[in-house]
Amino acid sequence: MARYINQHFLLLLALLTLAAIENAEAQSLDESLLNIEDRWAAARFETNGRQQEKSLKKLLNDVRDLHGIYPANPGAAAWHGIVTRTYMDVKGAYGSMRLAKEARDALLAAESLDPLVFGGLVYANLGVLYSRTPSGFGGFGNKTRGIGYLWKAITVDPHGIDSNYLYAKVLFDERDYAAARNALLKANEAPARPKHPEADRARKLEAANLLAMVEHRL
Repeated sequence: MARYINQHFLLLLALLTLAAIENAEAQSLDESLLNIEDRWAAARFETNGRQQEKSLKKLLNDVRDLHGIYPANPGAAAWHGIVTRTYMDVKGAYGSMRLAKEARDALLAAESLDPLVFGGLVYANLGVLYSRTPSGFGGFGNKTRGIGYLWKAITVDPHGIDSNYLYAKVLFDERDYAAARNALLKANEAPARPKHPEADRARKLEAANLLAMVEHRL
């Protein structure tokens, strides 16, 4: 009887230990994702030129590693795609199709795992990527598909800062300034996200800058 009790005690102890380890890993991953978000916002809006490119390149290497460790986590996949797309934008004419495909593949991975992770952010980034990537010479750009993803983002998060801002960027590129202005006004009125103060601050600044450009053209 004592042996039976000891076996069950050891089994219970093992299960509790495993649960504690899994909980610690989940907390560590959440902290890592918030750290990546804060670093992305700082690199995107508090640096420029060579320093910005250097910061984003280091961040991209780190988020690649995190996604490699947690391939089944939609948040890790989503940030891999977002950071890659941002780095590609900063490099401008030197941004390669390889980076565009890396961003696309990471965002599609996030979509397949949980399309609603971070609200409509995955859909919004896919929308911008498909809308702004060239279609020729091995490119995968497709404006129809891009607009479709952006509409999904707006449907999921109609008053969200990210979905409306990224939609406005594509509308601005298409010279639909009135519609871009409406989307940017929604972005500016978006409710604050308590766990994402740095990202919100950065996006508000980006939306304000784009709105000034839109107003100049109206």
